[in-house]
Amino acid sequence: MLDTVNSIAGTRTGERALWVPLIDQALRQYEHSLADSSVVQSLFGGMPPSSGFIDQASCSLLWTEAVQLAEDPLFGMRIHRLFSPTSLSAIALIGQASQNLGAALNNLIRFFPIASTQIKLETRQTEGTLLILLKSQGEPHQQHIEALVGYLCRLLHQLDQDNVGLLKGVALARSDAGELELCARLLGCPVTASNEGCYLMLDEDLLTKPLASADPFLLPRFVEAMEELLANMPSNDLVEQVKRRIQVLLGSGDMSEERVAVPLNISPRHLRRKLNAEGTSYEQLVDEVRKEGAIRMISQGQLSLTSIAYELGFLDPSSFTRAFRRWTGMSPTAFRALQRGGDARESAGG
Repeated sequence: MLDTVNSIAGTRTGERALWVPLIDQALRQYEHSLADSSVVQSLFGGMPPSSGFIDQASCSLLWTEAVQLAEDPLFGMRIHRLFSPTSLSAIALIGQASQNLGAALNNLIRFFPIASTQIKLETRQTEGTLLILLKSQGEPHQQHIEALVGYLCRLLHQLDQDNVGLLKGVALARSDAGELELCARLLGCPVTASNEGCYLMLDEDLLTKPLASADPFLLPRFVEAMEELLANMPSNDLVEQVKRRIQVLLGSGDMSEERVAVPLNISPRHLRRKLNAEGTSYEQLVDEVRKEGAIRMISQGQLSLTSIAYELGFLDPSSFTRAFRRWTGMSPTAFRALQRGGDARESAGG
């Protein structure tokens, strides 16, 4: 079965598992649950974990299954209206205790990794407008990104205590006019199409506006608690650099430690020591990258299983099949059949 939590690798590269019960609870509004998905049941042996971390590929799979069960292409966009995860509520609380809107925004960006590791928030100024950019870490699911957009809009509306128009609009990676109009109603602000990722537009002139909810007594205590949480979040900078380099080298026939270490300006021996300090190894990271890539590419359904095997750097399809069985407990053929809703017969050839 997929190793989604409790391993060092899972806590290092994964997404907060808090999204599992959140997605499942939202599905109940559609009279479904993740337990209704044969894919989820097969991969996780039941419900996925609700604490710790899950890897990005597994998190994206949960979103895909949820959208299919709900039959709602805007499932992620609606979820902020149904439930709020405690981590985002905590970030909202520290924002409300801040001195002004600008300080609240800084705290939001600073502590956002506590809620999601798949999106990093960055700001950019342009002609009186402050943009909050949602920068993807890896390849998060579109529904996950849109769910976070919803929560960010909700938080900004809460901070706009006098309703003076802090949030000017949102840009989404969607093009359908009908969907954009519905998104605007769900988010409570104008929504436009974007080819440059998702971002929120704020009135920069309002950032110095004091907050009536500011609490100079509680704020430093909130900040201290959040700083401790942030300090205990897994560090994945080096690991993610190595994984990205491995992804580039996949299929090249040469994924040696030296080819990964040299662009990072360290020796292979030093790389091994640093990875060991992070609780992992080069071989483990190659395995993780292959597993995540296999799940993603099979889910996309655009390549044959043989092509996927070679894309992932396996010498032959049978080696890929053995690895996939080790990762998931089933063959690539069975996994693809489950996703297509077909007969999940095992195939020795994958």
